[in-house]
Amino acid sequence: MKILAIIPARAGSKGIQNKNIRKINGNHLIEYPIICAKKSKFVNRIIVSTDGEKIAKIAKNAGAEVPFLRPKKYSHSKASQLDVIKHTVNFLQKNESYVPDIIIILHPTNPFVTSNLLDRSIKKLKKSKADLILGVMPVKTHPFRSFWHDSQYLKKFSSDFDKFYQRQLFPSLYFPTGDIYTFWYKSFKKYGKVFCPKIEPLFYKKDEISMNIDTPFDLFLSEMTMKYWENYKKNFK
Repeated sequence: MKILAIIPARAGSKGIQNKNIRKINGNHLIEYPIICAKKSKFVNRIIVSTDGEKIAKIAKNAGAEVPFLRPKKYSHSKASQLDVIKHTVNFLQKNESYVPDIIIILHPTNPFVTSNLLDRSIKKLKKSKADLILGVMPVKTHPFRSFWHDSQYLKKFSSDFDKFYQRQLFPSLYFPTGDIYTFWYKSFKKYGKVFCPKIEPLFYKKDEISMNIDTPFDLFLSEMTMKYWENYKKNFK
């Protein structure tokens, strides 16, 4: 099977300047998804989609392909992940007649993704009838206890607000971690989107970590976790 990992890495970033080439624990952020994909048992092609020459150079040195610099129309802050995928696939089809069977989207802002997690998503997709395998975790703050801000006053998000007075009463709810999107290209082509009708969850195991780096504080937390968490968690065994 042709299994393609696409790593979107835009040069511009509002939260952290030059975020994708910032270093944590000795590696640039862009290197982490490349290392993950290279260690996979199934991924056989890694493409970094970027508009930044520095990112491209680091990505190539780390072992990824950068066959193009992403056009400006797909590189602004409002450009979608969908735009990046379509541009990458169209480029490969036009220039190489390359059509993947499975596509995986990995992000530099999630440096804790492991090859084991990645391979689990691929194996699950192959065995299931799903269009997409999506990494998910239980929500920490349930929206049923949230409020809208309606003019002057707060408005209960859910009409059942008073019913869910204990955390244990909340219905199970999950959010996408943003770490793993593994999907059939044929489904993507059919529906024109990643979130196709049949989505199966990839639940994280107890010791697997998901962090999205959007701010300098997130960067700090990620580096401290990488450096100290393995030893620190031994105190709780």
